[in-house]
Amino acid sequence: MNLAVAAKLPVLFLSGLSVVSCDVGGPPEIVVGMDGCASCGMVIPESNQAAAFTIDREHYAFCSSGCLLEEYELRRQAGELPPDDVYFADYESSALIREQEVTFVLTERVSTVMNWGILGFGDPVRAAALRQGDELLVDWLGLRTLRGKVDRTLEVVLTSAGLQPDLLELEKGQLVEWVFRGSDLEVEVRLLLRGYEEMGQIVIPATGEPVTRRMLAVRPGDGFPLVRLDTEEVLGQVRIRGAHTADEVAP
Repeated sequence: MNLAVAAKLPVLFLSGLSVVSCDVGGPPEIVVGMDGCASCGMVIPESNQAAAFTIDREHYAFCSSGCLLEEYELRRQAGELPPDDVYFADYESSALIREQEVTFVLTERVSTVMNWGILGFGDPVRAAALRQGDELLVDWLGLRTLRGKVDRTLEVVLTSAGLQPDLLELEKGQLVEWVFRGSDLEVEVRLLLRGYEEMGQIVIPATGEPVTRRMLAVRPGDGFPLVRLDTEEVLGQVRIRGAHTADEVAP
């Protein structure tokens, strides 16, 4: 099936049976046990894991953060405008909170609706208190980056002669999965993409094992340098095409 057509199917579904209410300001009221999820169709079972977004003053409810993210990503890949407002339930109080105020715990330890493994908290301290071991704490941008639908995979090889390719061009809004690999390296090399420090240090082993990183291209620019940290040598450039907008996220 054509990807664009497939991606639009849930949008058509949303325009039909899944409206919870019209927007009169603020988050919607979700009725547990009655309202259905606009993504999977399941009756919403838990108020403290529900979510919602607003499009053209109409609210759409979801059984879980994962189902909302699924619909959000399908709309993005179909070229639709993003929802006007996005809300997630606080895991402790069940209150619906705007996406920029939520800290998510990514867990396989706690039972979650539809097994998405995502719990939202309005208080980052409370989120950190629930987290154990190697469970991750992320914001909305981090959730979209780690759990969103990849648009493009880039394979990059670092050799003693440099980076191949050394110029990469992306489109604003793309979710990119990088695959870094070393070839004929004597020691591991640490890289950093300036301007996208949220990717963290990229440690490329001398053994040739691949290293993957995800990046959500939210900030356009003509040249983000990929820098070798021990020498500050610029090994490559990343260009991201697109218009600057007020909602860009600072690094």
